[in-house]
Amino acid sequence: MDLCLTLAEQSLISLQEKLARYASQLAYVEVRLDCLGHLEVPELPKRARARFIATCRPRREGGYYDGPETERIECLAQAARRGFQWVDLEHDVASIPVLPRLTCILRSLHCFGAFPEELEQLMGRLRALPGDLAKLVVTVNDSRELVKLLRFQETIPAQPPRVIHGMGSFGQPSRFLGAFTGNFWTYVSENSDHVLAAGQFPFSEAAWLYRLPEWRKPPIVYGVLGNPIAHSLSPWLHNCLFQRYEMGKVYFPFQLSEVHSWFDFLPTTCLRFGGFSITSPFKTDVLQYTNHIESPIASINTLVKVDSGWEGLNSDYAGFLKPLLSRLELGGKTVLVLGYGGVARTVVTALKNEGADVTITGRNRSRAAQFASELGCSFLDLGEIKAADILINATPVGQFPSIGESLLEEQQLQFDLVYDLVYHPERTLLIRLAEKKGIPVISGLEMFVEQAALQFMAWTGFNPDRDLMKKWVREALRTVKKPPQGDAFASEQPDG
Repeated sequence: MDLCLTLAEQSLISLQEKLARYASQLAYVEVRLDCLGHLEVPELPKRARARFIATCRPRREGGYYDGPETERIECLAQAARRGFQWVDLEHDVASIPVLPRLTCILRSLHCFGAFPEELEQLMGRLRALPGDLAKLVVTVNDSRELVKLLRFQETIPAQPPRVIHGMGSFGQPSRFLGAFTGNFWTYVSENSDHVLAAGQFPFSEAAWLYRLPEWRKPPIVYGVLGNPIAHSLSPWLHNCLFQRYEMGKVYFPFQLSEVHSWFDFLPTTCLRFGGFSITSPFKTDVLQYTNHIESPIASINTLVKVDSGWEGLNSDYAGFLKPLLSRLELGGKTVLVLGYGGVARTVVTALKNEGADVTITGRNRSRAAQFASELGCSFLDLGEIKAADILINATPVGQFPSIGESLLEEQQLQFDLVYDLVYHPERTLLIRLAEKKGIPVISGLEMFVEQAALQFMAWTGFNPDRDLMKKWVREALRTVKKPPQGDAFASEQPDG
């Protein structure tokens, strides 16, 4: 599938610079003329690989243009005369302007708000209009609507050319998977700072990470299921691994509102899914969809496709323990655990099974006390903590962008080892305070890499290089600029 980069500049000078920059990098570039300060048509680069699409989206279709309709249509016709190979005419444009003979026409329809149940009728209306490509974009509000849209994508013939996808974070999977179900192109942004529509993803991710233009046949698809998942580095890490070992596999983020609709979809799709990482809040919800479970607790973070269905595993458990057990024995050790969430439950179970004496604390006294009671541990108020052999932070406190936070102050650190499960940043404030006092530390990067390596082994049989994985994660962390959408444990604009 080809990529279509959307440029939505307010300045003509900036637009001209970016047209020159990207003209040779993509197959298609869409120019949103409605975003300019006033209506005008840029000069196109003389030599370009890209084919250019002129769009002047009116407010009624979610765009910025609110002037006379005749001027808008004339601007699009002028763009075609100046070399734009495509013009985007909305579904309600009754009269097609006079265009150069070879100009292609895109007929578009954007549905905001409620998800339209009459998808087939809408596509039928678009395809009945004069034009060369039909584009239907709908808001997706939950997993049920996503599944309905994905099924629709699979049933609509790829010819004549069409683009069908969802808007919003729940609609994003339709942008990825549409590459394998007949979409003519998918819209991408310049980078994460220039996303025009929720769910759009950067050009670099589409081209390099997911390799969408390269697939000649649909790959085996993997991904992370969770909500939220925008913070996840799993797509980066697993796609690096798939490319390193030259596998016909790809890994996508799938934000879901619930998992029932998703697992109802999987047996019926023509796509091949090989496995999933499971993150909050679905680590127990997915248990009912497994045929076999290998986990010391009633929670899993890995699904593997097998002939009989799905096998569930828990790589968090072993991923947490390995960095600790490579340094010391846990039997008889006193351990203070900060936190009472899902990851803390895995951590405490692993520690107790290894013979450690565990105490729980946290900011919410009642929740921490209840959690300790449920797991058969001691409880301490956060302000009354005592010395212990090991401190483990199983909360998101100190995670980017709140890198200046720590649940404990320097004088409270009376431990022989500090293990912070936060991996972004690698050296959290808690880690730095411990190092200042000469206390040995373990970064959450070690657990993240180990659990991911165990997932990769379960899916492929290959035992990956942990040092190389750590290098990749550190590279990814250096490029992250925006705050994540969720913790480490746990007005819409249309494109085109």
